[in-house]
Amino acid sequence: MSKSQKLANGLNRRSFMKGAGMTALAGAAGTVATVASAQESASSAIPRLSNGKYDFDTPYNRVGFNCARWDSPPKRYPEGTFKYGMGVASMDFECAPCITEALHERVSHHSWGYMSSTDGLRDGILRWNGERHGVDLSSDMVTISDGVYPGMIAAMRSFVPRGSKVLLSTPAYSGFYSMARAANIEIVDSPMLYKNDRYEINWEDLEAKMTSDIRAMIVCNPQNPTGNVWTEDELLRVGRLCLDHEIVVLSDEIHSDVIRAGHKYIPFASLPDEAVVNNSISFNAISKTFNLAGMKNAYYYSKSTRMLERVNKYHRAELSTLGVVANEAAYNEGGEWFEQANVYMDENHSFIENYVKQHMPTVGYIRNEGTYMTFLDFTKTMAAVGAEEQYKSHDKASPEHYFQDWLVHNSGVYLNPGADYGTGGAGHMRMNIASSRLVIADVLEAMADAVNKV
Repeated sequence: MSKSQKLANGLNRRSFMKGAGMTALAGAAGTVATVASAQESASSAIPRLSNGKYDFDTPYNRVGFNCARWDSPPKRYPEGTFKYGMGVASMDFECAPCITEALHERVSHHSWGYMSSTDGLRDGILRWNGERHGVDLSSDMVTISDGVYPGMIAAMRSFVPRGSKVLLSTPAYSGFYSMARAANIEIVDSPMLYKNDRYEINWEDLEAKMTSDIRAMIVCNPQNPTGNVWTEDELLRVGRLCLDHEIVVLSDEIHSDVIRAGHKYIPFASLPDEAVVNNSISFNAISKTFNLAGMKNAYYYSKSTRMLERVNKYHRAELSTLGVVANEAAYNEGGEWFEQANVYMDENHSFIENYVKQHMPTVGYIRNEGTYMTFLDFTKTMAAVGAEEQYKSHDKASPEHYFQDWLVHNSGVYLNPGADYGTGGAGHMRMNIASSRLVIADVLEAMADAVNKV
């Protein structure tokens, strides 16, 4: 019997979760009790290796700690129907011990003035990209930022004048649309094709939309939410098309470390075509890798000095001392923790795939190649509950937003609506799989019970 089968069959999940504090997910009326339970159940001890392994099975309680994934949805469902936050892209795992240890050490020094330098952080970025991804970078190619958003917005302002547009293969991360609005520009969707059990770029549509008003293209690698890990040939084809049409490539690679077995992440800046590489800016962080989004730390880089200087004119970073400390520790000492976490998440993907195919026959499973998301096809379920007819009368933005509420009310599970990810997201919902397999098993059981009744 596999490890995941033992977890799913050999443990009383609900009792386990209750003991860990994970069932303290009440609505507004239970806020005080929720916070108290979270404070009692969240361990103050730094986790240690046991037989060379970190523990990702034990659910780590995040409720009551101002957590977007678990504390925001109950505000929308004050009646208490919300149980499982499987939407926001953050891990539920307790962070790598080296991060907590570094923060403890820094906090013991009780002064918080300006930082002297970020040299250690920059060294970590260069080493991580060189050793793990084969990208040969020098310090002058890299600009440190306080998030991928500020860097991308600066690039849009630099390369895309008002009245011009950005091209995007969709479905894709909803945040790209927010970035474009902040830069006062528009995004043009090029919907991908779903064939051979994989999303693929619609090359004919993509090139047809490379008109004179398109000044940049966003490449999302790995693609969120579809999970594509783009091959070298695919990236080269995109890069050469952009070069031919005088379109700058903005490559968002924030999920680049979370890659499933059998697939390889190819950094855009490592492509074997110097002209293509020099027509690009890459954006990255380890905020997904180590669940450090709240530490506000990222970077972007280009092998073209001219390209980098143009973006830098529109960019300013405001870094936090603790964010720098946390990220430095992760770069320097967190590799082993992440490698184990990545294997665990890969196994979660397989566990979900097997469960959906066996127990949720009306739900379509799309096999991710990377990221800790899965993009489930609920088209048949949505049709059965009348989402297309109901969403307007319920004042919802789309059938998927109506179905989001339906799923919470009928299973307690909160997923992200596919409509948020642009053209091609209809009928789908995004699920975060970066949780204990005990939680994943309960979530799948609750969803199956709901969808199989309609």
